[in-house]
Amino acid sequence: METVIQGSTLQTLRASLRGTAHAPGEEGYEEASRAWNLAAHQQPALVVVARGMADVMAAVRFAREGGVGVGVMATGHGVGAACDAGVLINTSNMRGVRVDPVDKTARVEAGALWIDLIHESQVHGLGGLLGSTSYVGVVGYTMGGGFGWLGRKYGFNAASVREADLVTADGELVRVSAEEHPDLFWGLGGGGGNFGMLYGGNLIYPVEKAPEVLDAYARWSADLPDEMTTGVAFLNVPPLPALPEPLRGKSVIALRGCYCGETPGDGEELVRPMREELGEPIMDTFGMMPYAAMDSISMDPVDPMGARQHSEMLRDLSSEAIEALVEIAGAGSGSPLIMLELRQLGALARNADHLSTMGKGDSKFIMNGIGPAFTPEMAEGSWLTSPTWPRRRAPSRPVTLTSTLWSSTTQAPRG
Repeated sequence: METVIQGSTLQTLRASLRGTAHAPGEEGYEEASRAWNLAAHQQPALVVVARGMADVMAAVRFAREGGVGVGVMATGHGVGAACDAGVLINTSNMRGVRVDPVDKTARVEAGALWIDLIHESQVHGLGGLLGSTSYVGVVGYTMGGGFGWLGRKYGFNAASVREADLVTADGELVRVSAEEHPDLFWGLGGGGGNFGMLYGGNLIYPVEKAPEVLDAYARWSADLPDEMTTGVAFLNVPPLPALPEPLRGKSVIALRGCYCGETPGDGEELVRPMREELGEPIMDTFGMMPYAAMDSISMDPVDPMGARQHSEMLRDLSSEAIEALVEIAGAGSGSPLIMLELRQLGALARNADHLSTMGKGDSKFIMNGIGPAFTPEMAEGSWLTSPTWPRRRAPSRPVTLTSTLWSSTTQAPRG
């Protein structure tokens, strides 16, 4: 790649761009190649910060002519593979959003964030199927499947995609849909009510209460309507001053949910049995909230951090599964995870069969584990890379989650 990025060849590329191109050592290179997930270390031979589709096409053609690989990054929340010695196309400046309030569709550029779409859609009383945080890219999230707090009723966001413009490996622009280039369109589908007000939040209990919470949750969630998307999460809360004092530095289990029915207040009645059965929580954040405040349910961090993530599909929340989960992430487990979350499926399971990597639709829950990776050594040694969980503490009995509990594997994005 050294001969490709030097001299007139690189100058010709730069002259064709509305955006910018940065080689190693040049000003702007480090910032343009840095992912939100600080555990994703990549050293591309060139970073092209694109300003439009023409820049993307030019960068792909440049890489093809030089015989090197291509990587694409909008925010870098989920870097599947580091772009080392290749051309990294940074789409973070491509944040255009156009909403058609009559057709109830939105066209977004490659780097648009959910917060961009929220601003444009809310004025029309519309909203998309965003995930845990509005600060991730719409396109990357959707191509990973797109599983959010409205998903149990409305399904994966990837299933709502009508068409897309994409640049092929030849550097050509094509439009894909179910009718045009259907194979390419299929590859995009997971190849990763009242939208004004919602009822949602968390019931947070000490982690010692995990067996009771999981047992109650398994029974409660079985009869919920699709308008109620729920989850339960083990959380090791860091001792940060910005976090609520009752949670700071503690290990807890959170029962979380979001109700998107025509009458959002009905969600309170659905949550009432859990309040009564489980008793006084450390915190109860359930309440009415605007659609734009849905980030507060998952409480995902906004600032960049290093992390490793792994997702699996769970057939059911049986007593065996509950026992294994408590042993892995419960009190005294020594779990290194920041979070281990189970989220209930609904329409998500029913429409998963036609998404390219989202499973057979026979699972009732999806599980996502996130561990800190603040240094390269932590990232390389992460036990999330092992098929047998956990590694930090030997359990009293063998627990191999991938063979005993999970029906299929998927990489469900959290942005």
